[in-house]
Amino acid sequence: MSDERQMKKISLDTLQDKEKKVTTRKLQQILVGFTVLAVAAAGGYFVYRVLSGDLVATRFSVNNMICPACAITIKEATEKAPGVVGTDISLAGREITVKFYDKKTSAEQIEQVIEKAGYPVELDGFFKPASVGQNDVVIARVNDRPILMPDLKNPLNVDLTSPGSSDLPSVFFSAVGKEILLQAADKENVIIQPQEVETEIKNIMKRQTMTEDEFKQKVKEQFGSFEKFSQVVGQRLGIQKLFEERIPEEILDPAQRRQKTIELVVGLFKDSVVTILDPGIREKILAVSGQDDWKTFWPRIIASDSDFKRLVNQSH
Repeated sequence: MSDERQMKKISLDTLQDKEKKVTTRKLQQILVGFTVLAVAAAGGYFVYRVLSGDLVATRFSVNNMICPACAITIKEATEKAPGVVGTDISLAGREITVKFYDKKTSAEQIEQVIEKAGYPVELDGFFKPASVGQNDVVIARVNDRPILMPDLKNPLNVDLTSPGSSDLPSVFFSAVGKEILLQAADKENVIIQPQEVETEIKNIMKRQTMTEDEFKQKVKEQFGSFEKFSQVVGQRLGIQKLFEERIPEEILDPAQRRQKTIELVVGLFKDSVVTILDPGIREKILAVSGQDDWKTFWPRIIASDSDFKRLVNQSH
């Protein structure tokens, strides 16, 4: 090889070596930059979590939402509050669920925001949306909406002279069934007016063999408050109105209406995603029914005696 060609080769090798070193340095700088950004982001998120606290949720019962505009008003008011990340409203269920960071705001402050918007509410439950385990407040989820432990107490029964179902599978089934139908009622924009609830409560009082004071005392013992009782009465009326709107008026035969009602319920149950989160409840349901998965659990219990079955039978 000539000296000239040897010099060119050495120069080319040197240039390529320099380019490799430059490229390596650039890659190292980029990796360092990404690492710094990642650490800063992680540190920023950590600081944000420390300052903001845990993501929690409160559910309120409310009895004077009379139209979709009410839901819009409440949603806009709550989501302007510091720390609130989302508000879910069920007009048929007559309830409001607000997710927020507990160091940014509180259940009491959110309650004040809602009441300032013109809607008196009652705190129905406080829970952590991501919490799963034994004795957690959230015991199940129905299409991403929570079922709370208190929901197992009188989920549908408003007959104050009867305690309703007592075995856990039937009670759980009624609570979940109610939630499924209320979600369907929300999709149909079913709304029950306060005066409809008042009229129904008066009718319930007439059917009871007790004085007004005895009636109010019984309501407090069974439901905790008159507001909660009113909510459950409104929910029952909403479910009944759902059946009325989904079953054709021209079907007058009671047996045919009952069949159409059952078909509607079965279709809604099949399309719903239900997850039992509380392991204790799952074990009890498994011990009684032999199944702990909703898809196989509900067909076994839908024909058994429950508050839910009685509501369905009364709705045609």
